[in-house]
Amino acid sequence: MDVIRTVLGDIPADQLGFTDSHEHLIIDRDYVLTLNPDYRLDNVEKTSQEVKTFLDAGGRSFVEMTCLAFGRNARKLIKVSQATGAHIIASTGFHRPNFYMDSHWRFFYSVDQIARILIEEIELGMDENQYNGPVIDRTDAKAGVIKIATGYFTIKPEDMVTIEAAAIAHQETGAPIITHTEDGTLGLEQVEILGSYGVAPQNIIVGHYDRNPDFYLHKELAQTGCYLEYDTPSRRKYFPETNFIELVKKMAEAGFEKQILWGGDLSRRSYQTAYGGQPGLAYILNKFIPRMRAEGFDDAMIDNIFIHNPAHAFHLAKKK
Repeated sequence: MDVIRTVLGDIPADQLGFTDSHEHLIIDRDYVLTLNPDYRLDNVEKTSQEVKTFLDAGGRSFVEMTCLAFGRNARKLIKVSQATGAHIIASTGFHRPNFYMDSHWRFFYSVDQIARILIEEIELGMDENQYNGPVIDRTDAKAGVIKIATGYFTIKPEDMVTIEAAAIAHQETGAPIITHTEDGTLGLEQVEILGSYGVAPQNIIVGHYDRNPDFYLHKELAQTGCYLEYDTPSRRKYFPETNFIELVKKMAEAGFEKQILWGGDLSRRSYQTAYGGQPGLAYILNKFIPRMRAEGFDDAMIDNIFIHNPAHAFHLAKKK
């Protein structure tokens, strides 16, 4: 039986339900808040209120992408999950280097040291202090995915360290790897590099790829067998939502419907209704899915993107 690792424990994959495959529910510390205070999502009550709007509209689960030293608070994620009943898959791993101070330990640890940290977070429990020390405050919540990131047409040496460490941790734990692509660049390169370290494409989710809605590139990437996570609907600052509609239609016609995931990535107060923003976590269910149906998407396709594909993409792969 395939299992999904959530902050409250492992669940059967078929219980995941309607899933937001890239979200930020709690961000309450670290350098990222110095860079932009709008990222501060620190109130358990407000976040729980926001999550409930998603559940009330028919949602069930979140893949929470607030990773190591990017503002993650494991104990608050536990509280939100307990208060709402939402399944929350937490992440370990790293965002792009510019979100960390130059003195952060990620820039000085070896591949093996970082891999060991990722493995501990998945198998033993996430450290509340995010390994910033000097004390390890291990929580009961285990990470269920590993995050890596690359820049705009740039893969730095420090990115390569975390990518290799993520591959080692995947091989040891079976946790899937989800990526950040900057403006939809280097997705194919990410899959190829991870593949060189032994990670199968079906255990890789390439993130934000619809920020470059070039069907040729999406088809090329999907042919590797990886998953593609799209998240521009609701954030019109990127593209009109019709771009997403047309891209997904073409991908489905080309045979890649079962490799598409959707995420909200509403990582700011100004995006979440409980904090006074818009459009809110429930937007996709209340506004966008009705549009998808009006544009010709049938229930089977919608269920694949939002229910069945995440259940396959985020399960723990069998260890070799």
